[in-house]
Amino acid sequence: MVAVALPHGQFLVIGLFFLILGLILIGVARFWPSVGGPVVTSVAMAVVAPVARTIAPEPAAEQTGAVAALTHRLDWPTLIDPDAGYLDEGERRRIIDGLGLVGEPWCTEILVKAFEQEDDELRVAAIESLAQSQGDAVSPTLERAYASHVIAERYAAIDGASRRSDVPLLERGVRDTDATVALAAAYGLYRAGRRDLLTGALEDRDDARAAEIRRILPMLEA
Repeated sequence: MVAVALPHGQFLVIGLFFLILGLILIGVARFWPSVGGPVVTSVAMAVVAPVARTIAPEPAAEQTGAVAALTHRLDWPTLIDPDAGYLDEGERRRIIDGLGLVGEPWCTEILVKAFEQEDDELRVAAIESLAQSQGDAVSPTLERAYASHVIAERYAAIDGASRRSDVPLLERGVRDTDATVALAAAYGLYRAGRRDLLTGALEDRDDARAAEIRRILPMLEA
């Protein structure tokens, strides 16, 4: 390149150089393939808040019939008073105990309903009161109570059978898997004067429950 001898000529040469370089870069930028998306010039930290996501429910499975909503009803007190409102557990317990003290056949009908509708301690109380009542439904209900998986209910049923000298139910009770229930049944047979049935029920048995009954029986005879 030939420089022109002018005052400050070196600056003119440098200016021409950058001018030509700029033109070249403009041309390259014009014909260079464009890249989609904005050019990132800076990066900043951002706080991302969690977004609640609505999940669409899955399609319901095919149903063969209507779905019934079951509710636990406690309407047995209305058999005494049709206008009876809500009664708490203490009030219902007093009624159940009172029906057992009266013991009339009409009490049995109410106690059977209480047995069917109540749970836990009140169900056991209904069984105990049934054992003190009269009526054809007492023995079948005691048998239903003895079929329970709850030990307290089975014990109450066997105790009721002992009070009523229900020998067939007592024979079943001697073979119960719970030692307390089995012992109560053995005592019931002893009270009913059926030592023969008790001896037969224990014959050829060497389990711990049978051994406990054999140990207790002499004490009952003393």
